[in-house]
Amino acid sequence: MVTKTFAEHQTLLDVVMGRKPPSRVIRGGQVLNVHTGRLEKKDIALAGRWIAYVGSLEESGLLFDESVAVDDANGRVLVPGYIEPHAHPCQIYHPLSLASKAVQHGTTALVCDTLPFFMQLETIELLTLFDELQSSPVKFFWWGRLDSQTLLNEDEAMTIFAKERVQSILNSPHVVQAGELSDWMPLLLGDKKMNACLLHARAQGKRIEGHAPGASYRTLSRLAALGVTGDHESITAQEIWRRLELGYMTTLRHSSIRPDLPELLQGLLQYDDVPWHRLMMTTDGATPAFLAQGFTDHLLRLALEQGVDPIHAYQMVTINPATYYRLDEHIGSIAPGRLADINLLSSLVEPTPLGVLNEGEWIRPATQAPTLPVKAQAWGGTFQIAPDELIVAQTEEGTVPVINLVNAVITKLSLEPVPLSRDFRLLPDEDDRLAVFMIDRHGTWITGAYVRGFGRRIDAFASSYTCTHDLLLIGRDARAMAKAANHVLERNGGIYWLQDGEVRFELPLPILGTMSDLTVDELIPLCQGLVERLNEAGYTFLDPIYTLQFLSSTHLPQVRLTSAGVVNVKKKNVITPRCERKG
Repeated sequence: MVTKTFAEHQTLLDVVMGRKPPSRVIRGGQVLNVHTGRLEKKDIALAGRWIAYVGSLEESGLLFDESVAVDDANGRVLVPGYIEPHAHPCQIYHPLSLASKAVQHGTTALVCDTLPFFMQLETIELLTLFDELQSSPVKFFWWGRLDSQTLLNEDEAMTIFAKERVQSILNSPHVVQAGELSDWMPLLLGDKKMNACLLHARAQGKRIEGHAPGASYRTLSRLAALGVTGDHESITAQEIWRRLELGYMTTLRHSSIRPDLPELLQGLLQYDDVPWHRLMMTTDGATPAFLAQGFTDHLLRLALEQGVDPIHAYQMVTINPATYYRLDEHIGSIAPGRLADINLLSSLVEPTPLGVLNEGEWIRPATQAPTLPVKAQAWGGTFQIAPDELIVAQTEEGTVPVINLVNAVITKLSLEPVPLSRDFRLLPDEDDRLAVFMIDRHGTWITGAYVRGFGRRIDAFASSYTCTHDLLLIGRDARAMAKAANHVLERNGGIYWLQDGEVRFELPLPILGTMSDLTVDELIPLCQGLVERLNEAGYTFLDPIYTLQFLSSTHLPQVRLTSAGVVNVKKKNVITPRCERKG
């Protein structure tokens, strides 16, 4: 939420009327006007956080004295602060550590997913977090979730996604959209609660974000008719155009699992009269290693390299998202009455800023990791896992389910003979599969299967970073797996890999079992190291962190680990049930 106090309004009035001097002026720069698409030499005068004037200071009628801070931008280009319209701010990093990284690269506003907080915090805690993050170096705007990304039991669904709870979050002034709708089929089938919450969001003036990769024109049309206003899941230029034809605000993605922005833009540039004002760009929750290349500035660089007109490229990350989210009277442009979020560039073709003015103050590099104001709480239970509990249930036909990774997140199911095991070795060394278990973080159940494609000779890999926030366990040595699981449980979350009796990788995740308290720059080499080590062990896809997250995510095909058991997502049937734990 962006608000102007009466005192700020009065100061702004006094500055524009020449009764008080501006707090700062920036002289001599080339200012990008994203409203007209022109780059012109202009001066800028500020009244605290707000822009008071853009034009020639000699013609402004403003009052000047020695108190005014003067910045010389001669030979430089000034563009609005960038806006990330679709952030997942809990991808090992937490929202404030992401903000600290993003603002150094010119992004001054984030529109963020709430899911990990939505699933684990009480409503009042989540709403309080929204308020407390308003003092961060970046403006936070949020989504209100209408569905989970995993299978919930009836009690969980009734509690977490109670209509009253969802609507109270949608009522927050910090929430600008509902979604993303990763499980939209109930909406089309007439689910009364979901449709009521969608209508409530629309009545509050909120946008509705879809999630429909590969959806047909007919399905997209149905969703649009019901109120979906945007979608970020285009995987071809044709899919982009399909959404544009239906009136969607269409976001082009470049992330650690779909780094395909260059291909999307190349295809889009083949069309005549592209409606660039209906397009945005997003990193869509890229994990830390991917951020070594930058943030929104990296997307801009890719767009410019593909031949997108620079004006259109900058509009896609400034005025377009600001207008879409109905924030353009406050952010998204360099114009009077807007917040003074301004990037100082060497030229339009170099989008990484030389300096970032955020609400009227130049950003300085952070000297320490920011602390997220989330009340400390236990992530998991106080139980222990024993090696003899790690048994994969069989089907009635005497086979076991195998999750075959097609890429980092898409899977296929096969039912295969029960593998031979010896002592606590769950698989022979030559087997190309690993055992995989999802363990309730409170210790009540275990769901087991086998997985192919995560690697080969991995003894024990444990992670509390999952879509369900339960414990994921992968490996072939039951004793080492139990030890790794108990290590993560005792330390209140983390990623832990034991190999040949030694620690191959460890990353504590003390915030809700999902987030590190390190800076993004500290996390980048750690996560790069994890990717390299898993590649050495046989993992061949783009982003193993997303694999950890989505092995329990039922909004993607085809087979997942859930609290009900191993589930075929499309058929919505349980292949093998979960095992209940004793004590």
